[in-house]
Amino acid sequence: MQGTVWVLVFALAPIITAAVALVAWRRRRDNPAARALALVLVGVSVWCLAVGLVLAPVPPAVRAAGFPAIFLAVGATVVGFLALSRVLADPGWRPRRWLVALVAVEPVLLAVCSSLPATTDLVFGRTDLTAPAGAVQMIGGPLFAAHSAYSYAFIALGLLRLARTALRGPQVVRRQAAVLLASALPPTAGNLVLTVGMQGSGVVDLTPLFFIVTGLVAGWAILRLGLLAVVPVARDQVVETMTDGVLVTDAVGRVIDLNPAARALLTALRPGAGATLLGRPLRELTGPDLLDAVLPDGPGADGTYSTGRAVVEAAPGRWLDVQSVPVASAGRRIGRVTVVRDVTEAQLREADLRRLAQQLAEQVATIDRLRATLAEEAVRDPLTGLHNRRHLDRALLHDLARSVDEGLPVAVVLVDVDRFKSVNDRFGHGTGDAVLCAVAAELRAGTRTADTVARAGGEEFVLVLPGADEAEALARAETVRARVGALQHPVPDGVLAVTLSAGVAVARHGGRGAADLLARADRALYRAKSGGRDRVVVAGDAGADVRDVLSTA
Repeated sequence: MQGTVWVLVFALAPIITAAVALVAWRRRRDNPAARALALVLVGVSVWCLAVGLVLAPVPPAVRAAGFPAIFLAVGATVVGFLALSRVLADPGWRPRRWLVALVAVEPVLLAVCSSLPATTDLVFGRTDLTAPAGAVQMIGGPLFAAHSAYSYAFIALGLLRLARTALRGPQVVRRQAAVLLASALPPTAGNLVLTVGMQGSGVVDLTPLFFIVTGLVAGWAILRLGLLAVVPVARDQVVETMTDGVLVTDAVGRVIDLNPAARALLTALRPGAGATLLGRPLRELTGPDLLDAVLPDGPGADGTYSTGRAVVEAAPGRWLDVQSVPVASAGRRIGRVTVVRDVTEAQLREADLRRLAQQLAEQVATIDRLRATLAEEAVRDPLTGLHNRRHLDRALLHDLARSVDEGLPVAVVLVDVDRFKSVNDRFGHGTGDAVLCAVAAELRAGTRTADTVARAGGEEFVLVLPGADEAEALARAETVRARVGALQHPVPDGVLAVTLSAGVAVARHGGRGAADLLARADRALYRAKSGGRDRVVVAGDAGADVRDVLSTA
């Protein structure tokens, strides 16, 4: 009955560990550590079954078959545990063939030795396989002692790696390492105590009972804590696969490490640098201009540089974004990490954008100038260059509105060239055009900034004089009349003199509007024409003439 109980107890451990191994194996594609954990648990399961076979109520020959299985299972457990401790911190690690052979050759040799009658005593010495079920006292021989020392050397290495990963590893794997360390310590410590006991009178190997704890903890961690759900990525893998160049220099600026992208950049910058880049000064490989641009202030008193960043044209047409930061250890700067990114395409695109923006700005300025020119031409008389009737109407309305707001008068002088039709009839339109341009020049002369001079049509011109009263407008009109009368225009038979007549009207506080003001000036002009021409007539407020100025010619 006691033997049956032992068999059932020892059968429980492999059921638990095998179930957890199956769960871990299903996650092998998502997490590199899953394969190693599955190997450990499979080894543990076989180990438990082998020890159970040794303790089972079966003939001694059958029990002896459990010895080689124990060593093979222990070997698989050790190999898996060693790989698990390594791959957890470095997911890119893969065991070398010589390492697998080194760890596997010993359990295979022990399995063979435990099977051969000539060497069985060297392995399990005086172990009595005829003892009752559950009472087999396993006594280790000299080869078993060597096997234990060999295996525990690798197990200790794995435990140290797990402990270091749990304390100093990447944050994402620290909890995983701590859980695995906690699940490995109980069976390791229990087996170590039993192994020491096997060197004396012998003990029953209770290691499978400790492995029940391992299976339960690992299964709880996988199912409840998400063990193996987060896949760590080794920093070395990240740096090696980065498209940015990463260089590490020591305290004196020599390159001590670089990734493939940095090697490609340096080779492109210095084709003659050769294959050996490590150990050479970074300033020699990149040229002094690059580092001076990144760290323009130079080294500090301690010979090191502060953090710096700059976009540098490292070679003609080759732009690099370079960032360099110091690396410290124990409060002392020991080197620098420099990250280099090729931004040539971005710089070229930016230059193209700047060039296009400049061209666009120039085109917009040209369009604005053309628009302004067109707008000006739309309100200019093409012959005389004076403003036309369209501009006159807008300007007069604006000045009258200001007159209402500011209480200033607005004067209008309506000018007409006397007997202009006869000039065209006798001397042609060319001479007539020349006369009109000369009159326009005299009207333009002496104008103020606020004044408006316009050609209303034909030989008729208009002066708008904001702020001018009757006396000022009359004086201005008389000056123009006198200057035009004094002009001499060359014609085929000699010279031609022309005169002009003008009508003046003034509005105060906006008067009765632009149409009324122009009508009054027109009536005054009519009186000047009908009164003999070559004169200026000022209209009264009610339309009556208040003063005539006759020509002295």
